Amino acid sequence: MNGFTPNNNTNVIRLLSEAIRKCNKGRNRILMGAVVLCILTLTFVFGTAYGKINAEYTKNIRMDGTTASTYIEEGTKQQYEKARSLGYVRETGRRMKMGETAICSIQVLDQTAWKKMMKPAYTDIHGTYPEKQQEIMLPVKTLKKLGINNPKRGMKIALDVSISFFQTEKEEFELSGWYSAYTEDNGKSKVIGYVSEKKLKDWGYDIEEGSDILICQSNDMDWKATEEKLYEDVPMKDNSQQIIATDTAKNRAVKEMTGSYGMAVVEAVVIICGIFLLVYNVMQISMSGDIRQMALLHTIGTTKKQIRKIYIRQIMRTIVPGCITGTVLSVLLLRYLIPELVGRQYLNGYGGAEELQIFRMEILLLAVAFTLLVILGASEQVIRQTVNRTCIEGMHYTEQTGRKKRHRRRPDLGKGTFNKKKRSETQELCFMAWKNVTRYRQRFVITVISMFLGIEMFLIVMVIITGSDYANIINQRPDFLIAGEFSEFAKKEGSGTEYQTQSPDQDPMKSEGDNFELLYDNEYGEFSPISEKVRNRLWNLDGVKKKKSYITEGAYMLSSISRDGLRPLEKDTYLGKNVEYAEESSTDYESGAKMIEGLDADTVQIVSENELKALKTYVEKNKLKVDMDSLENGTGVMIIHDHKLSQKQERQAEKAVGETVCLSPLKNKETCIRWNSMTDKERDKEDEIIKAETPSTEYTLSGYLDNQADDFPEIHQTWHGAEGDIYYLVSEKGFNRLPTKRKTFCMELNVEKKKEKNIMYEIQKILSAENQRRKSNTQTSPDGEGEAGIFYIARSDLMQKNADYIRGNRIMFGSISVILLCVGLVNYFNIMFTGIVGRKKELEIMRKIGMTRRQERKLLLLEGSYYVLLIAGLVVSVGSIVLKGIEVYMRKQLSYFTFHYPVGAIAGSIVILEIVCVIICNLLILRKMKK
Repeated sequence: MNGFTPNNNTNVIRLLSEAIRKCNKGRNRILMGAVVLCILTLTFVFGTAYGKINAEYTKNIRMDGTTASTYIEEGTKQQYEKARSLGYVRETGRRMKMGETAICSIQVLDQTAWKKMMKPAYTDIHGTYPEKQQEIMLPVKTLKKLGINNPKRGMKIALDVSISFFQTEKEEFELSGWYSAYTEDNGKSKVIGYVSEKKLKDWGYDIEEGSDILICQSNDMDWKATEEKLYEDVPMKDNSQQIIATDTAKNRAVKEMTGSYGMAVVEAVVIICGIFLLVYNVMQISMSGDIRQMALLHTIGTTKKQIRKIYIRQIMRTIVPGCITGTVLSVLLLRYLIPELVGRQYLNGYGGAEELQIFRMEILLLAVAFTLLVILGASEQVIRQTVNRTCIEGMHYTEQTGRKKRHRRRPDLGKGTFNKKKRSETQELCFMAWKNVTRYRQRFVITVISMFLGIEMFLIVMVIITGSDYANIINQRPDFLIAGEFSEFAKKEGSGTEYQTQSPDQDPMKSEGDNFELLYDNEYGEFSPISEKVRNRLWNLDGVKKKKSYITEGAYMLSSISRDGLRPLEKDTYLGKNVEYAEESSTDYESGAKMIEGLDADTVQIVSENELKALKTYVEKNKLKVDMDSLENGTGVMIIHDHKLSQKQERQAEKAVGETVCLSPLKNKETCIRWNSMTDKERDKEDEIIKAETPSTEYTLSGYLDNQADDFPEIHQTWHGAEGDIYYLVSEKGFNRLPTKRKTFCMELNVEKKKEKNIMYEIQKILSAENQRRKSNTQTSPDGEGEAGIFYIARSDLMQKNADYIRGNRIMFGSISVILLCVGLVNYFNIMFTGIVGRKKELEIMRKIGMTRRQERKLLLLEGSYYVLLIAGLVVSVGSIVLKGIEVYMRKQLSYFTFHYPVGAIAGSIVILEIVCVIICNLLILRKMKK
């Protein structure tokens, strides 16, 4: 037929591929191991990372009670439409906070806010969101407080809803649904009950006007960038309207895992490159022999198509079992073993360990596909190299690349050259080993890079794991934090108890409770949250490290601020009226008074010399318009706030510098006791007398500072964060001008580890006795509850409370580290083993011309040691620079990141590589001796 006989014998192809496979069984075993490790590594690393991030995301939204991370206060319809049209805004919804009941707050949501923002944060949802006018949806715990353990749809629930100061409605609702919420258990505000938009209209309100606009921004935008963009793109209706933004739940989860989305991409690329080079190296090292084998077949007339079939068939006989083994191991590890090791207590309180799903079928399939593509790509290179060369070139292929060096005749030969000192045996072996290692430049460079990437990735992960360990958050806390409690009635409302259930990364002294609630039972000038006697006993406990401990001091004072000084904190509803000063002072901003008096006590805290220096450095670095001189010399006070000002209010705050602030002490204890027994008329008269007799100290306003701003220095604050309260900072000189004694707000004690248990026992004993004494002092409390007590937070208790979570994280991250280290070690093993086996004939020739077994072992050990030394040099030089960059970057992303240079990990890796080298060389030499 057309002058030739077709050569397509299937049986011959099968026999040839099987023969080649048996001939390369050493290489194929290594290739199979590389395939297994490749699939396992990719599935494990990316599956664990993906599962961990999703679990943290779930934890974050349940802790926050919503997926929304940004909101615009009391937005308009136009602002809603504008925000909705922005490219970086994923979802927008509306929320109207309607009022309070005795058991929960009442809110109204639109459908987007409920389905996309609130519903994902809840579990065990039954029923539907309210649609009818009298329907209500409540949390399970709220229903239990009402005595309802088995709720049913349509149940009647009577509630008194306080909508405003002047409006209270008695309502009988029908239960439309119920759900489990997590915010009440984690230091957040009251749980939420939802009513319908129809009910909102019945009360005279419209959700399209005056409701908060909830926003889910892009996950790659942090809170600061989001605020700035929204202020630029969405016009504010007045100066006081504020945008409150936080990082998205997903963004926070990624930050805790890798630092940022950008770093996550870089780490993923490095890991993929390392895995690619691992598999590619196995194929590359044996490529010369494969090309020579295929060239022999090409010489006898085998076509390109047949060569491909033969080569791919024998490769597939190896990688298919490898893929199956890698898949099985991945399923066993990620589906069963790791979840079992992590334990059921992981994420306890947020849904439990079942929220951690680290096995992902799609990741496994992608890992298998990636491995196959790499191997088939390398196989195609062998086939292409074979058919693109002549038969003779293919049969003698040695992978030598680059120009051949021209050997010029040396003119000094015969003139004493051979009288020079010859190299010793060791020097000669070192020279030969180096030449062997660098013989094929391309392979040498790829090998070194792949080994370096494997070890460096392991070190990077180790640095990130140890630096971002959840225990580091707790370790930033003092051994003991001791502070005054809120009043009894405030604690019943949940104020001042947030620290008991919130996560350790949150400030324990931040509360939604205000100073009225804090001082309700003890609002008199002599009261100190920690009495002087208790303070001295605690401070002088045996084992307290006084140089590393801190006492926060100050006083609660009544303040009056000039109209312009207070303006940044006021709503614009009062600012539009350009009234002249109607009177000298008033408690009402709208009155037009020159000085505005506070109704409740404000916090005046003394800042230490170190804190003053840090504040001054911060102000100078950021070029803020703040008068630090007046604060330092004692003539000024500074207001710090928890990100309460809008951009326009920040500009108003700059103009407020230099305004007048007057501070006055609270009434004394005797007057307080007398006050509680007075009628309203008697109190009005007494109030005038107190004002006339109470001295007032005048200061200038040094400025406003946001304690949530980037790089804000650490200030040891007492209770803060409530709306309406003003938090003043004053220097020692400034406080000494006040007609009151300094009080102890809180104490941060660091102690000797050996004495920690004894000190904890003594603290419990001291505080218990003091709290018993205060309970009996009921005269200063309007309700007869007794004075507020003292509590403590022990770092060891926090560590124990979060032990399961920390353990789970360490198991997952530690497993990733071990896997990545194995990749580096297996890569080195492949290079050594395949390289030695591939030079079998060369080593036989050297033995025939006189090389002993001892010299052969030494030569191979030197070759392996050169690789180890090169990797060690790169890790210590280039790798250290990379690790330093990781440190700088991660410190910016995570405030609690702690850098530890991985000396032990580097030394351990190098030692293990050298041990692997010794084992391989001795095993191969021993095997040859037996033969």
